[in-house]
Amino acid sequence: MRRDHVDPELEEGRFVFRGVAYGSMRWGILRSGVAPLVLLHGFAQSASSWDEVAPCLARTRPVVALDLVGHGCSDRPLDARRYRLDEAAAATCAFLEHLAGGVGVPAVPVVGYSMGGRVALAAAQRDARPFAALVLESAGLGPVDEGERAQAAARDACHAARLRSEGLEAFMDDWARLPLFVTQGELPVSTQQRIRRGRLSNDAEALARSFEGAGQHVMPLRAETLSSLACFPAPVLYLAGGRDRTYREIAQDLRAEGVCAVRIVEGAGHNVHLEAPERFCAAISDFIANLR
Repeated sequence: MRRDHVDPELEEGRFVFRGVAYGSMRWGILRSGVAPLVLLHGFAQSASSWDEVAPCLARTRPVVALDLVGHGCSDRPLDARRYRLDEAAAATCAFLEHLAGGVGVPAVPVVGYSMGGRVALAAAQRDARPFAALVLESAGLGPVDEGERAQAAARDACHAARLRSEGLEAFMDDWARLPLFVTQGELPVSTQQRIRRGRLSNDAEALARSFEGAGQHVMPLRAETLSSLACFPAPVLYLAGGRDRTYREIAQDLRAEGVCAVRIVEGAGHNVHLEAPERFCAAISDFIANLR
């Protein structure tokens, strides 16, 4: 990807909410009256996982990526309640309000990938006011019914137990082999190694608490989510990779029902911004082009 005419001036910052410090990274200079783009990463990732696309996105507006609790440079508290989805949503809303207030705008656009999408969605359902736009990249929309919720709860509990019993490295070896990530095996070896290093920089107990507190099983039922998206006061885009069957089907359903704008990036898998960075940047830039 070309990165000419970009001076990212990468910086790290800390944001404290209810005694927990959250790390962040910034590309570009925050300017009064210009809403920065906020990025929320996926499970076992960090703000640095946006390195490939953030400089490109920062050509038109500043970009800020937040480390979710227990990830990256954020704290890894012992209190399991800090990892709950509702707590992550509250912290995210506070961060967005803080960021928007700092540059004198009412709201900012937000992109959430996978787990970060669940957090962004929960925050938007909690309080839509700090959102100038919402982009959900390969994000779950909640269980269809209570039976599916029970299955998701059992699956997340199993993941948490394996992290604690087998350790981080063994768990991540299996995690990388999930069908969800099979297309990442086609990425350059150096990229695959970088992904692995990022996953192994995490803490097994913090990730286990993330599964327990913020897994798909704690989300509202999908019907409630669809209702909230359909009447969301800011523009919403759902983005999925064409080779990611599960989330492509979610995107197709959203398109068929006219719930929100939808973009399916053909040739990409679950992590669109990693596997098709140029088309990801084009989709995001087009979607938020008319925002201040």
